[in-house]
Amino acid sequence: NKQTSITGPKNTTIDNQQANHRSLHSSSYYNSAKVFLLLISTMISCCNPRSNLGVILALFVCSFIVAPHRPALVDALIQKTTTPALLDVPTYSLATLNEDGSTNMNILTYATPVSIAPTRVWTMGLYKDTLSDENLRRTGVCVLQLLTDQHADAVPLLGGTSGRDVDKRLGCAKLGMEWEDLNDKHGFQVLPGCASYIKLTVEGGVVDAGSHFIVPFCEVSDMYSSQVNGDGEQTASHLSTGKLREWGVITEKGRVADNKQLIQSS
Repeated sequence: NKQTSITGPKNTTIDNQQANHRSLHSSSYYNSAKVFLLLISTMISCCNPRSNLGVILALFVCSFIVAPHRPALVDALIQKTTTPALLDVPTYSLATLNEDGSTNMNILTYATPVSIAPTRVWTMGLYKDTLSDENLRRTGVCVLQLLTDQHADAVPLLGGTSGRDVDKRLGCAKLGMEWEDLNDKHGFQVLPGCASYIKLTVEGGVVDAGSHFIVPFCEVSDMYSSQVNGDGEQTASHLSTGKLREWGVITEKGRVADNKQLIQSS
């Protein structure tokens, strides 16, 4: 009768690659052991020349005994993957202006400064076909708010819902985060207690990058902060994606844990 394997089919190519890799590890360990033991023998020989031959022979034999009984080595193959590394990056809320002049906010993590002179410039990645995307491309101005730990409870509201469907201003007020006037010429409102507020003006167009529009040239027009001491140093710890994952607010895929909506869907 034909016997059936209960271990499943083997991938011969992968097995061979792993065997070759283990062989390289074994050879490296073996050679290192011999060098180490021969160094010890040399040191002993210098102290007691009469024992040179016996020590060298003994340690050389030991090198063959030690190598076969080495501890198991963990394979460290470099392989292709479709899963990106989990980064711990600052978490922002982007404030944009609706057609009626009111403020809309989302959650944004694709933002970074790219130049400091002669002007400060930032680059952002904005999820496509959202109210924030529509507002920014229409007005060309926004306020990037660096959130602090106290804003974590607002992330599901700001990042997991759309301003087309939900009154985010009212929702934040219910969370004890009533929006405040920035008192700028555009009439922006902002979240209270952010680590910093960076007002940006878009220069040029956007680049279609698939799921997101890249806004490559955002010039800093004004900067504000409410979390500084007398020396101008920030006193609040900024919110990050690592903290949000740790607290269960977002998943490893960057989605709001409650309703599985994209964190930058608003």
